[in-house]
Amino acid sequence: MSNLRDLVELVVRDLSVAIESRPSVTYSGPDGQGYVEILVEDGSGMGVGFTVDPTASRADILYEMACRIPDAYVELYAVGLPVVPGTVRPAVPRVVADTVVWVDPGERAAWSCPVGEYRQADEGRPEDG
Repeated sequence: MSNLRDLVELVVRDLSVAIESRPSVTYSGPDGQGYVEILVEDGSGMGVGFTVDPTASRADILYEMACRIPDAYVELYAVGLPVVPGTVRPAVPRVVADTVVWVDPGERAAWSCPVGEYRQADEGRPEDG
């Protein structure tokens, strides 16, 4: 379970840049099929859950979490994926050479960063208006 916790922390760290509170995360399982349920809860107790296969590769598990945990943030906090610096576009997760990275989905985009290393400097944020 500690490996799953470490991977969840990478995604939560990146998403928590946009909000002050951090969710609690609990783990159940494995179930009869070997899957572990991950429940992401806000301070009020509202939660969003999903399952992962703990026998999958590290990259596959992290990719699944990078897809699912942002959805939980949308439900719980009305924010989602990290924003591509200097834009209002949400980054999307991709697996590149067994590494899960946030990428800019724009047509001519070159920005990317490994999941767990996202930091958006104030000067990179788009201005309001």
